[in-house]
Formats: sequence, C-alpha cells, structure tokens
Amino acid sequence: MKWWLLVGHTATRFRRGQGEQTFSPSVSARTPVGETVAQVAFSLLMQKPSASIGPLQICRHKLLWKRIVSKTVDYQNNKTRMHAASSGSATIAFSVPPFTLRGLYKQLNDVLNESPAGTVYSLKDYLGLAVKEVLLDGLDKGDLDTIRLELATLLDLSHPGVLKHHQVVEDDDFIYVVTDRHDKTLECLLTEHKRRKIPVPIAVILSVLRQVAAALAYLYGLSGIGTRGLVHRDLRPANIFISADGEYFVIAGLGLCRNALRGGSITAITRPYMAPEVLLHNETSPASDVWSLGVIVYELTILRRPDFLEGKDPKDVFVDGWRPNLSGVTDGFIKSILERIFVLEPERRPTAKGLCEMLATADIPVSELGHRCVALEDKCSALEAALNSANANIVLLKDELKVESDKVTALEAALDARSAEIASLKGALENRPSEADALGQEPRLKTTRIDALEDQCKEYLAMIKALEDKLAQSSSGMNTSSPQINLSALPQLIYAAHTNDMETVQMLANEKDCIGQRDERGMTALMHAAQQGHGGPVELLVKKEKGLKDKNGWTALMHAAHGNHPEVARILIPHEHGRKSKNGRTALMIAAQEGHAEAASVLAPYEEDLTDRQGNTALILAAEAGHEAVVEALDPTDDRGVTALMRAAKRNDTLAVSALIPVQKKRLAPTGTALIQAAICGHVAAVRLLMPYESRARDGCGATALMKAASENHAEVVQLLMEREGCMLDPHGLPAIVHAAYGGRLEIVKLLFEKEGHLIDKSNESFFDKLEAKGYSEIASFLRDSRTPGADDCNDHQAAPRAHE
Repeated sequence: MKWWLLVGHTATRFRRGQGEQTFSPSVSARTPVGETVAQVAFSLLMQKPSASIGPLQICRHKLLWKRIVSKTVDYQNNKTRMHAASSGSATIAFSVPPFTLRGLYKQLNDVLNESPAGTVYSLKDYLGLAVKEVLLDGLDKGDLDTIRLELATLLDLSHPGVLKHHQVVEDDDFIYVVTDRHDKTLECLLTEHKRRKIPVPIAVILSVLRQVAAALAYLYGLSGIGTRGLVHRDLRPANIFISADGEYFVIAGLGLCRNALRGGSITAITRPYMAPEVLLHNETSPASDVWSLGVIVYELTILRRPDFLEGKDPKDVFVDGWRPNLSGVTDGFIKSILERIFVLEPERRPTAKGLCEMLATADIPVSELGHRCVALEDKCSALEAALNSANANIVLLKDELKVESDKVTALEAALDARSAEIASLKGALENRPSEADALGQEPRLKTTRIDALEDQCKEYLAMIKALEDKLAQSSSGMNTSSPQINLSALPQLIYAAHTNDMETVQMLANEKDCIGQRDERGMTALMHAAQQGHGGPVELLVKKEKGLKDKNGWTALMHAAHGNHPEVARILIPHEHGRKSKNGRTALMIAAQEGHAEAASVLAPYEEDLTDRQGNTALILAAEAGHEAVVEALDPTDDRGVTALMRAAKRNDTLAVSALIPVQKKRLAPTGTALIQAAICGHVAAVRLLMPYESRARDGCGATALMKAASENHAEVVQLLMEREGCMLDPHGLPAIVHAAYGGRLEIVKLLFEKEGHLIDKSNESFFDKLEAKGYSEIASFLRDSRTPGADDCNDHQAAPRAHE
C-alpha cells in the first residue's frame, strides 16, 4: 500500500459574485515591491470570468502564471508562515488543492531530505509545500492501523509552533504526506555557529525554549488522544524548523509509527536526546520530551551535545544520586532551568506548560516583580505559621499518646492485681475444703465474687484493646506523616543507619547486642536505612534484621516503598516481599496509594495479585487515588493503545473497572474503547459501568459497541446500549440491525427492529440476496414482511442507507 503525505499552503478559492469584486493583498512595510506587483497580478488572474478557479486550474494561463510565481514565492513562504501572535494585519492564504496520486507524482521535484523515516521532496508548482514519502514494506496490520490513527490526528493539528499537515495520499507501498515547506532547521543554525565558533545569543536560546515548550504544551493538551495528549518522542534540532526571518520555530517529525519505521533501532543521532527512562525502559512521556528539549538548550548554549553516558551503559550511569555536569553553562537562568530538567524522576521535571509560565515570568518588569515578591513573602509567612501550628499539633499528639500509654499501663497493673486476687481466692477454695463445708454459704459468696472479678477483667481487656488500636492508629500517622525524629535518642547502630554512616554500620553490624534494637516506634536500623533510601546500610543489615516489623506491622520493604526508594526495594524484595501490615496492606499497596510509580514498578512482579482486607489490589488503590503513573507502571498501556481499563472490561473485573474509569475512560485503541471490549465479550456488569462515559464511540473500523454486541449475539448488552447507540451507522452506512442480520442473529434483529427497522431498505434486493445466500432466510423474511416502524425516536439519521454492501 502506498501513502502520500502532502504539506502546503492554506488557500482560498475566489468565486465571481453578482457584482464585480477586486482583490487587494495586504502589504506590510517589509514587503518588497516585487511581491506586491506579483500579488496584484495574481489578483487580476483570479478575477478572470470563471465559476471557480484554483491553483491547479491555472494551467490555461500557464505563461502568466510562470511569470508571477517567482515573485510570489517569498511571500508565500514567509508571510503565510508568520506566527499567529505577530500578525498585525491580514495575510494572504493560498489553499492547497486536493492532489490526486497521478497529479502528485507529476509534482515531485528535488529531494530535500532523506532519513530512516522517509524521503522529503519539493513540489514543482507549489514552492511553499513539501511531500514526505514513507515506505511501508514489512509493516504489519497493527503498525498500519497506528499510522492511520496518527495521520488522522496530525491533519487536525493547528498551532503556529507545529508543522502544518494538509493531505494524505495512499498507494500500494507508500504513504505520501503533504506539509508546509521550511528550508532551514535548528540543526543548520547550530552547524553555522559551531563552524564560526560564535555563541548563539541568549535571546535566541530563550525564544527557542519558549516557542517549542508552547508547541509541546499544545500537543499534550489535545483531547481525544488520552490523558497525556500527543507525545513527540523524537525531539531534536533536525526536527525543529526555522522561519525565513529567523523569528519563529516550528516542530516537525511527529507520528508515523516511529518505532515501526525504524525497526526499533536507536541511532547515534537520536540517542543523545533520549531521556534516561527511554534508554533504560523505552518509556516515552511528555517528561521525556522535556528532557530532549533540555538537551537542545544545552547544545545551543555551549555548542556541544551533552555526553552524559561517556561510552558507558545507561544503567551504569543513571543511578541514585546522579547529577549532570553543567559547568560549561555560564548563564545562571538557563543553568537553573537545566538543573530542573535533568533529573532522573520524570515526574520531578517541569512540564512544558510550566516552562512557558516560567519564561513568561522572566519577561515581567522589575516593578511587577517587586509586587510579586511582597506577595510571596506574605505566603511564606503564612506557611511558617502553618508549620508552627503543625509542630504544635505534633507536640499535643505526643502528649496525648503519653497519656494514653499511662492509661494502658495503669489498666494492665489493675488487671494484674485482679488476676492475682482471683488466683488467691481459687487457691483458698482448693486448699480449705473443710473450712468451706463449715462456712456453708461462704464458697458460693466467693464464687460470685470471682465471677464478678472475671467480668471486670474482661472489661479491662476490652478497654486495653481499644486503647491499643487507638495508639496503633496514632503512631501510624506519626510514622508516615511526621518527619521529625529525635536522632539523639536513637541507639548508635540505628543512628548510623539513619544518617548513612557506613563506617559505623560496618563496625556495629557484627555486634549481637546492636542487631534488632528498636526505637520508640519499633523501627530497627534496617527500617531506618530503608526509610531514608540508604542502600549501603541496607545491604549490610538485610540478612541480620530481615522480616522484622515495627509497631504498625511495617517491614523495612514497606518503609522503602513509602519513601519511593526503588533501588533499596530491590535489595529487600527477596527477603520481605508478600508480607502485610496490621491493616492488611503490602509494600506495593503502600507505594501505589502514595503515587510512587518507580517503587511500584519494582514491586509489581511480586505483589500485584495480592489483596487487602477489602479485596482491593494495588492497581485498584492507585486508580482510586488518581495516580495514573502508578496505574501505568502496574498495568501499562501497550504499544497499540490497549489500557488497563480495557483489559479489566474484557475480563469483567468490575472492581477494577469502577476504579479505573476516572483515570482511563474514553481512551481509544484500534480495537475500540473499554466499553466496546466489554460489549464484544457480553459482560453486562462492565457495560453498565462504562456506558455513561464511552457510549457512541467507535473502534478503528468505525463500529460501535452496539454493533459489536449485535454481531456477537449478546441480547442483554444490546438492550442496554440500544437507547444510547441505536440508529448509528458504520462507515459503510450499516446500522447495528444489519450487523446482526449478517451474523445470523434473528433474536437480535427482532430486538433492534423497533428502533432501527426503518433503516432497512426493503427495495434493496442485493441485501436480501446476501441474507438468502448465507442461509438466513428467516431473517430475510422477517425484515421483508414486517411493517416498518416509524423513525420519530431516532435523531441520528432520517434515511436508510442506499445499499448494504
């Protein structure tokens, strides 16, 4: 199959109205006289009597066209590409004609660029356009479907910082994509400055950063492409065009199933711009694009690409504590931005939108900054007051805990006293039977007293249990929410582990008296090291203190998960995975609820199937907390766009479906939405949950959930979806009732007839012949002989399709 992607000018057709019309192109002070004359000539040409004249219909005026085209090219290439924000007056826009395949072949001219992703050609008669030729040999159907979806998205993009895509033409073995033409890239600018050894002006660097960040923010904010929007995945200087006047920067190189076209290889050209998570795990996201933008800014600043790897394997370089060497960056503002971008955790990097806001702040006048400084000082004062209040509350909590502890101690002492008294009374009864006989009623009195004392002991035990539960809850809150620890009160080994004092840990780790020591919360040295993320002490202590729990039932692995220390978790997993705290939570559940994707991804292979006391898995807890990054780590969206929600719907896991709907609803894969997956499988409960959010969506072939359920003979699902999706047509003009008929589903046909029967064209013999040929005579007779219902309740379509083919 061949595809053509065409890039060109946006244009307008000029029609002759009832009165004589004139055409006056706007001319700025910078417009050359030659361009003005050319535009007037073009204007006069457009006023030739004709019903409709477009660029491809000017061949009858070929000589005049050739004379003016050379004068209009700069105007077309420059003025029509101007940034929307800078347009002070109206600009002339030329429409891109609907190219045919044959017409496109005739227009192919010089090769502008060649890369693994395709070849870019100029067009003979459209100097403002280019066409990219993409070879499709060796791609499977899934890759082709992905390309189609991406191209459909690209054609709808409209932003001054994103390359405009106009048309796609398809043939047997190629895709051709028509776009706007730009002859200069940021890579060319870098090469010029490197050759001349002249630094790129700071103003230009900040302009690149601001405009590219704005374009990326636009892509990430697109609706209908998932919560992340459209991720670029290949941002580098060669994919950033520069306008002819050097003022505006446009990103290109989007889409076209990049992994499939490259065969999954990573070239020496693209590797320096890849984020650590891409190199290590092939995980792309908006944050990985921001890393690539940071590399571009670094290269613009010092005229050299950063060499973070220095020939080493990424897994040996990007480890805990890694920091970039930015000594060559002398501008303080740019250095501060790069320090925020070049961090290993994607979620800690600034977003594209955040970069735009930061750069907008950089342009604020000093007087305005003064007002903002005062406002920030007020906020700081408020935060300090809040912190002081929080510290006071912590002190009160500690005092309350002490009071409760004293109560428990007193109750335990009272219980011990009562138990001793009971034992004494029982002994007296056993050792003095004759005295008991003589006294007569005294044994019964003592027995009554014993029963009363035992009841009182039971009450004491219940009170102690309630107080212990309250203490556990309070101490759990203190453990996880209060970072304040009295370090001076810690035993020496625990203190050394907490502060990462390796020398002391090594010295004391072999002392039996030190191993197993605990602080006031029941935490061991291993737990403290895990909580702080200190891998060295953890490795020394893990075999000596593994499996121990603090007062809340937390292991060292749980503390590492709560602090999001994946490397420490890897050390502890073989020794402590699968254990649960007092409230039934695993380390993975703790990481999931806190939103720690890195720790969760490490723990998932060992604990992802475990449930808490309510039957919730870590995936459900992460989804309920709204932590989409953790959801992706536990049940990632695959390369075809199939999400965790879709998989849960397919297996009818209603608990997971309910939890995942808020974070993954309305996602679309080539096989459709989660609702469509549930409908295909006939899962009524899942369909009922998903209907309010995903009804009326279509799969890659244009079929709805109702059509799929009708084809699969799921009557109850059809009944649920009929009111929401009835009367919708697929791309061939077929409603769900026809899908049911072609599948031989008589009961479904009868069920849908009242809603969609009017869409059946009873005069269409071809349709009925097909049913007869398939052996569905009963369905054909029913549709032919039944009285056609009215269409008053169907607002989607007023007429039946002309043919069912």
